[in-house]
Amino acid sequence: MRRNIFSVISILSLMITFFMFGYDSTKWYGSFFNFLYDLSIFTPLVLGGLGIISAFLGIKGDIRMVLIVLNAFLLFLFLGAYLIGIYGFQNP
Repeated sequence: MRRNIFSVISILSLMITFFMFGYDSTKWYGSFFNFLYDLSIFTPLVLGGLGIISAFLGIKGDIRMVLIVLNAFLLFLFLGAYLIGIYGFQNP
């Protein structure tokens, strides 16, 4: 039962992180993601880390591997975007 809960936490973290990448603030769900970004700009990184950790503790097998790979992919995608945004757009 505990492993199922960790897998569900990982799936929810993956979904929220995925939708944070391409949300539209003019839609009905935009206020929720604006709230998450208002908490911290690094919220997707925290959610990605939480998703990876809970996937390690979740159901064994192919589900675990898929959740780890997808959460890690989104984590590195956001990390790359943040590094470009922080260090790439500085004035020369």
